[in-house]
Amino acid sequence: MNYATEMAKINKGQLAPVYLFLGTESYLAESARHDLIKAVLSEDEMDLNFGAYDMEEVPVGVALDDAESVPFFGDKRLVIMDRPTFFTAEKNKQKFEHDLVWLENYLTNPPDFTVLAFFAPYEKLDERKKITKLVKKVATVIEVNTLSEKEVRHFLKDLIANEGYQITPEAFELLIQLTDAKLSTAMSELPKLFLFGSDTKQITKPAVNELVAKSLEQNIFALVEYVLKKRVAEALTLYQDLLLQKEDPIKINAILMTQFRLLVQVKFLEKKGYQQGDIAGMLKVHPYRVKLAIQQARKFSEQTLITAFDGLVEAEYRLKTGQGNKEMQFELFVLQFSGVKS
Repeated sequence: MNYATEMAKINKGQLAPVYLFLGTESYLAESARHDLIKAVLSEDEMDLNFGAYDMEEVPVGVALDDAESVPFFGDKRLVIMDRPTFFTAEKNKQKFEHDLVWLENYLTNPPDFTVLAFFAPYEKLDERKKITKLVKKVATVIEVNTLSEKEVRHFLKDLIANEGYQITPEAFELLIQLTDAKLSTAMSELPKLFLFGSDTKQITKPAVNELVAKSLEQNIFALVEYVLKKRVAEALTLYQDLLLQKEDPIKINAILMTQFRLLVQVKFLEKKGYQQGDIAGMLKVHPYRVKLAIQQARKFSEQTLITAFDGLVEAEYRLKTGQGNKEMQFELFVLQFSGVKS
């Protein structure tokens, strides 16, 4: 169901007896959780009429016993079940068994004094299971799926404007890049940008570059660019910075190999006429990563990308066989690839 539509109903107090929040977008899930609690219970009722249970830690019966109890000094009780693995194909790792017959009976005839909400952080459920079929039939299903790049851009632009801020186009593009077009990641970074620009209500590219945390993968993306453009000094400086951050040379090389392999693959597939969406599906890679890889690969010849990848494969072999100082293997690769005498 449409997230905005169903959350609007909840915020108006139009509550269903059972909800299933399904998807992996943690920001939307947490936002929905907050709004649901606020809509069902007042602050005074929280201690007596609210319960949250992790289904990987406790049996479902514990939560159901709470859900079937009459509210204390209030009209409603709210019970949340997190990580309900019994809706998935995942094998039971717990030492206890979930009483799914009890759950089936509850879902068939839920009490009118309790709102029961399942928060399922999964891409999909096991549709073959009887309990899954039942919950999808009974519950109001609200999808909290990962948003597309376009949706993330629209969401962030609206949010920034509603907060009374302006962001330059260059700053916005850098924000999208540094957060991999992931809503949850971007939302965790925005408070810093809002605080920094509180006087001017402006968000600039230098501010984004300075304040937004760069993951190892983001630094690797920059490292790839330096290597391919044979900007030796910048490549070696960034590599040394990563070593100072206690990153493992073997891990750095492995991620570099993954990125260069992706560049070679998208270069080949685009030459064959495949579009971005097709390539993402074929390689099972996030569409935004494929978009960036296509943009990067177009700047260089296929042979250049293959040569770099082969050089990293050789470095990987030397790293794993203990040939020489492991911290120096990447440096040797950069020098050799750039045609600089070591």
